[in-house]
Amino acid sequence: MKTQYYISVLFLAITFGLLVGCDKVENPYEDQASITVDTTLYPGNWQDYVDNESPVFTANSNTDVNVLLEDYTGHLCNNCPTAATAAHTIHENYPDRVFVASIHVDPGAVLSFQQPQTNGTYPTDHTNPDAIEYGETFQNGFNFIGNPQGTVNRKTVDGKMFDFYGTWQSRATDIMTTNDLKFNIQSAFNFYESTNGGYLHVEVEKVTNEEISVNTVVYVLQDTLTDWQLMPNNTNNPNYLHRDLHLGSIDGNAFGIPTFESSVPSGTKEELLYSYEVPSGYNPENMHFLIYVYNTDNYEVLQVIKQKLKE
Repeated sequence: MKTQYYISVLFLAITFGLLVGCDKVENPYEDQASITVDTTLYPGNWQDYVDNESPVFTANSNTDVNVLLEDYTGHLCNNCPTAATAAHTIHENYPDRVFVASIHVDPGAVLSFQQPQTNGTYPTDHTNPDAIEYGETFQNGFNFIGNPQGTVNRKTVDGKMFDFYGTWQSRATDIMTTNDLKFNIQSAFNFYESTNGGYLHVEVEKVTNEEISVNTVVYVLQDTLTDWQLMPNNTNNPNYLHRDLHLGSIDGNAFGIPTFESSVPSGTKEELLYSYEVPSGYNPENMHFLIYVYNTDNYEVLQVIKQKLKE
């Protein structure tokens, strides 16, 4: 499962990264970042797509800062279901402003809670290379000391980026109440049944005069999956409902691509175009993207939105 997914995301590569052997072109849009897309996912002439099917974004009237709640978890972690329930409850309370990503990795990517088993239970490897990179990056200096812990917009509070689930609600509330909007995002995804893939269009707009350098990241998530989980009473549950499983990023870049340098003025917009092919065995109706921008100086997420692959 994991191998299939990471082969598929290589259909899209940053131009200074790896390319695969199929027809690709640089984005033809003047204001887009430098990304290479797989034009073969469009079932027709690519120029027809450019001329007729690319969305035109209207002025973004959003005034709200949304929240990315990253729940670092594992299927062999008996305290993790309680944390997952807390995260999902916060999302349900604010369904249009709080979005969850369940990331299977330990601090330092030790993976003690994520190991697949060979005895007929826990057969699925929920890890991925991007999650491993987060575990390695955040093991020191961010108070990531064990699962279940999480980040709320990766905002550092009292010296801690990572904290336990009892603080997630208050952290999210503080962000939404302060509502200090610095960047806006809007998106559209064009999906084609015949190629089982399509194109994600993203517009990022700077709406502050503050000097901040940001990268854009697109998470790919599976809405739900029924699979094994160790429960709080130490029983093994083969029918546990995992939600918002982080499968990695759309382009295989864990920390995204540079989008704005710090000096660009308020009102500047950047459009990005990604291609994505749904991996074998996945249902596009059970998947979504989380698109976010973060401050490259401290990893803090400044805005996030959700985009379904297919309604």
